[in-house]
Amino acid sequence: MEGVMMFDFIVWAQSLIVTFGYLGIMFIAFISTVSLLLPTFPLSALIVFAVALKLNPVILAVCAGFGSATGELVGFGVGAGGKKVLLKKYKKRMDKMERLFEKYGGAFVIFVFSFLPFVPVDLMGVFSGIIGYDIKKFYIACLLGKTMRYMLLALGAYYGIGVATDMLGIEY
Repeated sequence: MEGVMMFDFIVWAQSLIVTFGYLGIMFIAFISTVSLLLPTFPLSALIVFAVALKLNPVILAVCAGFGSATGELVGFGVGAGGKKVLLKKYKKRMDKMERLFEKYGGAFVIFVFSFLPFVPVDLMGVFSGIIGYDIKKFYIACLLGKTMRYMLLALGAYYGIGVATDMLGIEY
């Protein structure tokens, strides 16, 4: 059942990209980060799909980064609004995050969590909201990390498709 829902989401998202281009990928990135139910993998696959449609990989990465970082503000808001309940329930995790912030600096930790695809950046947003971290600093660090991640992915897909088609003798 879950696989069918993911397939349906990917088909729906592909149609958004075909119809709306860069705005479509921005919206999909936003939805992917707002929802804790959707992993980031479909967004990565959809960026490769968009590159194959010959969308500019740099503009594509900026749009995906903007949509994704904007979606992370929801987790930030949940943290800011639910401080008392969340602090009690997740005290140990919050202590670990606080040590990371103290050791490396909040903006750097948020950037790294946003850049790496396998790190739960949703929790970083909730934590940042709980501790009252500056929302502008959170957003900028998140935007930079996500945009750089998608830039590497989009440019890798762009040049990878070019190399593969050249090797196979296919006109792209």
